[in-house]
Amino acid sequence: MIDLITVWIKSIIFVVLFASFLDLMLPNNRMQRFIKVIMGLFIMLSILNPVISVIDRMRTAAQVPALASGISSGLSDSEIMDTAKQVAGKRDQIVQEMYERDLSKQIRATVLAVDGVADAIVIVDAAQQGNKSRGKLNRVIVYVEPGITADERKIARVTIAQDAAEPAKESRNLSPPVTDKITRMVTELYQLKASQVEVQRIN
Repeated sequence: MIDLITVWIKSIIFVVLFASFLDLMLPNNRMQRFIKVIMGLFIMLSILNPVISVIDRMRTAAQVPALASGISSGLSDSEIMDTAKQVAGKRDQIVQEMYERDLSKQIRATVLAVDGVADAIVIVDAAQQGNKSRGKLNRVIVYVEPGITADERKIARVTIAQDAAEPAKESRNLSPPVTDKITRMVTELYQLKASQVEVQRIN
């Protein structure tokens, strides 16, 4: 404790002597007032440095109450390590789910921009977080509901018949050009092979 106080007093004396030296070296002008203010701040910092260290130690001790309670409750090292591994595993699982969900939204927005797609559902299979190639996409499945293409958006002539029955809802098929465009777009944007992308129609 005495050694710490001695070092503290020496640092204050050194800063004061250095400030006095600068005061003697500088001419009487605006720069001298500026230097006096700066050196005053340095002297205050050297005086308050032990107080700041004590506050930091108290803050650090307050941030680890769980570890302190675990040690005080008599848990062994292996039990603490097992608990830490379980927490890390759950964290990795949550990160994996969030990554796949966000990536599915990105791919869905890309697919919806394709002409002839009314709606889409995307399922992403990515490598687990524990692997060396974590985040790498293994497979992407795109379920597409076909829509009206630009060529089909033409105004047709409407005739009214007296005994006309209500027309049945047209069931559209997923055309090969739309499938190829979706596959090519996903493979190019996400650096995948064509065999890793599967496009199906929503049943």
